[in-house]
Amino acid sequence: MSDSPGIFFDTLTISGSVDDDVTKGTKLHLPSYADRYTDIPRLIRLKFIAQVCPQLRVPALELAIDHVKTTYNVKLYDELYKTLCVAVDRTSLKRLEANGEECSAPNGNEASTSSGRGRIAVPYDSYWVEDNTMEATLMLQELDAELNFKKSNSGSAYVRRILEEIGDHYEKSGNLQMAVKFYARARPYCTSSDNVIIMFRNLIRVSIYMENWWHVLTYVDEAKQYAFGFENLAREVPARLSCAAGLANMGLKIYKSAAQYFLNTPFGRYEYDKIVAPEDVGYYAGLCALATFDREKLQLRAINSEPFKPFFQLSPNMWTILAKFCEGQFDICAQLLREIEAYVRLDVYLSPHLDTLYDMIMGRLLKKMDRKLMTDSVKRYKS
Repeated sequence: MSDSPGIFFDTLTISGSVDDDVTKGTKLHLPSYADRYTDIPRLIRLKFIAQVCPQLRVPALELAIDHVKTTYNVKLYDELYKTLCVAVDRTSLKRLEANGEECSAPNGNEASTSSGRGRIAVPYDSYWVEDNTMEATLMLQELDAELNFKKSNSGSAYVRRILEEIGDHYEKSGNLQMAVKFYARARPYCTSSDNVIIMFRNLIRVSIYMENWWHVLTYVDEAKQYAFGFENLAREVPARLSCAAGLANMGLKIYKSAAQYFLNTPFGRYEYDKIVAPEDVGYYAGLCALATFDREKLQLRAINSEPFKPFFQLSPNMWTILAKFCEGQFDICAQLLREIEAYVRLDVYLSPHLDTLYDMIMGRLLKKMDRKLMTDSVKRYKS
């Protein structure tokens, strides 16, 4: 499993951040940003933003708490609530210190508001915790009983459906290891090619949540190999899995392959939009390509790519950066890269690679600018 800060079950801390100076200037509208994603992806991204951006920590935690209550993940609810209490307390302490008032040490068991300490900003919902825990337990028991019955009295299609429902239940509960186990167990009970592809998509999705990138690539390759046995699937499946393959390659720091896979993602048949929004794909592809492609390939495969154009229309800043690079306006390119840095540092999948990608890109820009200066000097000398 990856050791990047986006792992879903890591203990949430608020002691560290990417760079307060970098993320401080972000103008991200958090509710609109969160609405791009659903289910676990929304929680993963809000949790990451709470970790790395002090400016957005409290609203990110509040949105995450609100959303986690649509799941069965009581453990994460407790974790988020305790972290929110500490974050609100720290905010109140800083405000009191700024006003020159006396303040006591933060208490992680209670939250404060701007009007004073000791008030609970978001009350702990013990009723939801108890009710949700009971409901999740009963539902799992019912599904387990139904699975045993279907195995003895029904065909493969019914067994596969129950196995998928149990996998969905574990996923909703935050137990991703068990979700993978039950999704994989559905394979022998698949009765059509579509069933098999759905199984692989389930495995790929949960492996992305876990940031288990080698497993993602393994499932993508197995799905492609299976699809090649069917004419209709052979045309559609590889392209539809391109984004997942790109994400895995980026996670493994294979940036050139990541760029190629992202750029092969079909906008009209894009299936991972609730994990990686279309505008995210534009930034992922653009930065990976700018770090690894030569100018000719960048022009052909990215800037002038008609199939990929809709992604860049949702992330026009990235397209402009690529265009300025190809036009030789390297100083403007560098300036625009600095302008988007605060935004892209808040992306859970891109942020761990941003320093490396920016170093690669800035190194290229410096070489290009030095070469251009030398060329201009030679021209002036000859004239």
